[in-house]
Amino acid sequence: MNNKIKQAVREVLEVECSKNKDGMFYTEIYADYRDELSDKEILKICQADDPREALDEQIMESYENCECECESELLKKIMETETIANAIEAGETTEDEITELVQEKHYTDIPHEHFLKQNIYVDILINAGDLNFDYTLNAPFASWAGRDAKIIDENSGILWLSRQQGYMKTALTKTLRDRETNDNEFLKSVLTEVENVTTSMNVLTFLVKMPLKEWFKFHDAISKEKPLNDCYFPRKSKGCGYIILDKGTTCGLYDPWNGAGSLLEIQLEKDVRLPIRMIDSARPDGSRGYSINEIYGICSSAWTDNAVKEIHEQKKVTNLDNFSPENELRRRDG
Repeated sequence: MNNKIKQAVREVLEVECSKNKDGMFYTEIYADYRDELSDKEILKICQADDPREALDEQIMESYENCECECESELLKKIMETETIANAIEAGETTEDEITELVQEKHYTDIPHEHFLKQNIYVDILINAGDLNFDYTLNAPFASWAGRDAKIIDENSGILWLSRQQGYMKTALTKTLRDRETNDNEFLKSVLTEVENVTTSMNVLTFLVKMPLKEWFKFHDAISKEKPLNDCYFPRKSKGCGYIILDKGTTCGLYDPWNGAGSLLEIQLEKDVRLPIRMIDSARPDGSRGYSINEIYGICSSAWTDNAVKEIHEQKKVTNLDNFSPENELRRRDG
C-alpha cells in the first residue's frame, strides 16, 4: 500500500473522527440518558471476582451492535472516496487491507463514564464479631420477657453502634432490659428496633446510595484489607482503614437469610466511623439472600444519598508482626 492511499485514509479519519493525545483516531459513542444497567446486571458486576472487568464486558456487550455500525459506516465513507475506490479497482490495494489499516488507526470510545455515574443501592452489613453467633446477639432480651440477668455480648453490633454514638454498655442494657430511655431519641429508636425484630438472626445494616464509581473505590478499600483481616475476629484484625457515614444514614436490623428484619429506623446522633475490618459485606441490595426491596417493598429513597462522606484506605503495612490497629491509629493521629 503506497503513501498516497494511506494519506487518503488519514484525510477521511481527520474529518470524521476525533484524535487522542497518542495520535489515535476515535469515534465517540454517546449513551442515551435512558441507558442504564439493570439490577440484575449490577448484581452480576459487583459479585464478580473483578468487578471492573465485568463492567467493561457488560458495556462492550451492550454496545457491540453500535460499534459494528459505527465501523461499517466509517469504512463505507473511506471506500467510496475517489482515491481509495480507484486504487482498489486498479489492484493497488484491497478492501481487507484498507479495513486492517483503519482498525490500526481507529477505535470506538464506549461511554463508560455514563455508567460509572449510575447510582446503586448498597446494603452495608456490620460484623462486630456477631458473625460467630449467626447474628443472634442483637436482640439480647426477648421483648415479651421483661427483666432478666442476661448480659449484652461484647460482639453485639448494636452495642458497638451505641458506643460509637457515645453510650456505654450500661445505658444500652437499661434501655433494652428495663425499657429506660430517658426520652433519648437514639436509645428509644434502638429499643423500638429490637422490639420489632421477627426472627433471631438480625445484622446491623446501613443503607447507602452511591455512584458505581464510588462503589469501586469502596470495594478497593475493602479488598486491600482482606489479607489483614479475619472475618470471625474483627477486633483482632490488622486492617485500620475506615469510612465515615453521615448521621442521617438509614440504619437498622435486617435478616437477609429468612427474609425479615425490623423497622430500619435507628436514629443516629453522630456520624459513624466504621472500620473496614468490621464490614461483613457492602454490595447492592439483593447480593445477600432476600433483598430489602423484596422484604419491605420500599422505594429507593430508603437508601441514603451521599451517606458515605469519606473513605480512608488502609496504608501499606511492612511489618505485620508488630502491627495493630490501635498503634496505627496512634501513629496517624500523631
